[in-house]
Amino acid sequence: MQGIRSVKGQFGRAWIAVMILWAAGCRQPEAPEYFGFQEIQVGPVTGGQTTLSTVVKLYNPNPFNLELKRAEVDVSINGKHAGHSLLDSTLFIPKKDTFFVPIAVQIDMKSIFSNALSLLQSSKVNVALDGRVKVRKGMMTFNRPFHYESKEDLNALLQGTGF
Repeated sequence: MQGIRSVKGQFGRAWIAVMILWAAGCRQPEAPEYFGFQEIQVGPVTGGQTTLSTVVKLYNPNPFNLELKRAEVDVSINGKHAGHSLLDSTLFIPKKDTFFVPIAVQIDMKSIFSNALSLLQSSKVNVALDGRVKVRKGMMTFNRPFHYESKEDLNALLQGTGF
């Protein structure tokens, strides 16, 4: 009987050690670093709206691969809401490497025109991305908010778009 209790006690301690190691390995991933936009394309204006599509360049600082399962983002230009985007497909994110996320945003032209004076006064615009992502690491899924903001050169952004 004494031997059975000893085995149960050793099993219990081993189980606790495994759970602590597992919990330590399930830490929340660090947010990716924002590197900017690439390949901006502006679609035709219909019904007061246009589609702006681009690729956002990011860097994964984590020492492990991730899967992006879902992303929702609100885009603001100079502090005014310009559009919303939803990415609802799986995207592989390599560890310690750059990755690209395609986004398409329906832009309300009224928000652009309300910014027209400030856009004409400066070649730089403040672009803000606010949203939530759902990422997966192994069996664990995490929901993370994010905020990226940067000054972008309007002329460089619109090169090759017809504007």
